[in-house]
Amino acid sequence: MRVFKNHCSIGVCLALSCLGAIATAGEKALPDAVEDTSVSILDIEGQERAPFQLDEAKASVLLFVTQDCPISNAYAPEMARLRSEFGSKGFALTLVYVDPDVSRNEIAEHMKAYSLTGYVAIADRRHDLVKATGARVTPEAVVTLPDGAIAYRGRIDNMYPSLGNRRRVITEKDLRSALNSIDQNEAIDRVRTQAVGCYIPNL
Repeated sequence: MRVFKNHCSIGVCLALSCLGAIATAGEKALPDAVEDTSVSILDIEGQERAPFQLDEAKASVLLFVTQDCPISNAYAPEMARLRSEFGSKGFALTLVYVDPDVSRNEIAEHMKAYSLTGYVAIADRRHDLVKATGARVTPEAVVTLPDGAIAYRGRIDNMYPSLGNRRRVITEKDLRSALNSIDQNEAIDRVRTQAVGCYIPNL
């Protein structure tokens, strides 16, 4: 079932998230590392990017999003804050748009509307980055280290602790905590959490 190019309602997105969150008995385990760190893909400006080859960056932070997922869009203010704060600390932060049909202009318009224009943005039309990291929903964060190890995968925070339930006060900022731990060369307390959002269908 494809939901791309549909402006899904909150109920539809949550229902699809439920499908993505339930693992089946024969489902392949999510990777603990990116198998091929040489994967390269063009950003929306036409520049080739290799998000798993970090050079001087401390870690690569991929935020998987769709332009029409209300849960993903609800996180735009926090995503803007994360880019501003951690981009200046030596982290490489990238928005990964998973809708294979979204145009560069649509992405640029979406980024402008949600104050995300400071990000590098990639249209993952063939889901190369989705497959490499095991991302399942939008929004979902995946943090990789220079050796390709996945240091953190999951939710940005607990604004949506469960389906249909939005907190007024966020009490657990999992992604921010993970990035602070990497920045301070400390162990990450929670390396895997369950992201809640719009399910990413297989192509």
